[in-house]
Amino acid sequence: MNQRKFEKFYQTNIDRIYRFVFFRVQNAEVAEDLTSEIFMKALKAFDRYDEEKSKAAWIYTIARNHLANYYRDKKDAIDIEEVAFGLVGKDGREEMEKASDRMMLSKALDELSLEERRLVTLKHLEGYSYKEMAEILDKTDAALKVATHRAMKKLKYVYSQATT
Repeated sequence: MNQRKFEKFYQTNIDRIYRFVFFRVQNAEVAEDLTSEIFMKALKAFDRYDEEKSKAAWIYTIARNHLANYYRDKKDAIDIEEVAFGLVGKDGREEMEKASDRMMLSKALDELSLEERRLVTLKHLEGYSYKEMAEILDKTDAALKVATHRAMKKLKYVYSQATT
């Protein structure tokens, strides 16, 4: 394995994979742990990575599968002490406002079709370029630009309706 290639691969993808994970788990510590685990899996399999074939799609697939396993294995029980500990020392109003904003955005995203939601998430929350999205979704970047623009326009409208 070429260590320099992996370091470059890591630096190129770490932020967007972290955002991808964080958006789904909504917890910074869990997102950091899962992101580390994802890159450990990538490191172990890096000799099979073919930059010409996959670029971002390869790590995105590893991340998506790892998250699916995480949720499959996660227990449904909520640790009340963990929740209470997380609130100690924080301004409750600020936390409630953030939670309210996230909830409204989540509801607005739910109003989009699955495809529209995926486009908005990939582009604006995870930071993928249209070229990378085209590789992941097997579509042209021109078509994705138009579809993403329309999805964002719809999301802004739905969000504005929810906040008024």
